[in-house]
Amino acid sequence: MEQYKETLHDLTWPELLQQVSAILARDAKTLESNVNYYMKLFNDANSDKTQLNKLFEKLQLDKLRYACFSELFIRLEESNYKMMIMSLESCIQQESAIQNKTPKDWVATIRYENGQIKVYFMALSYYQ
Repeated sequence: MEQYKETLHDLTWPELLQQVSAILARDAKTLESNVNYYMKLFNDANSDKTQLNKLFEKLQLDKLRYACFSELFIRLEESNYKMMIMSLESCIQQESAIQNKTPKDWVATIRYENGQIKVYFMALSYYQ
């Protein structure tokens, strides 16, 4: 039987963003369900107030976490940042293919020239 061995490190930038998008969509649905459950308990006169307070605190943390990760995702999805990161990944892959080893330390310069993002890449040392 073949085992599934993919790691997040193996994903390209667009694939990683797609995975994050799917997770955020699922988390949004879960958060909505949890808020609806809280509102149901809140409107029930017989609900345990201690449990209700704990659930409220958990929901506040979940909402904050979702808002932070959503904002990070939206900023990373911005086309200029996405192009820069994809260009850097491409440079590292090309250098690895040419040298048969992956750059360990490197310097990159990203410039905006003539309406295009240009990436200049130089490897300084390699993994053995």
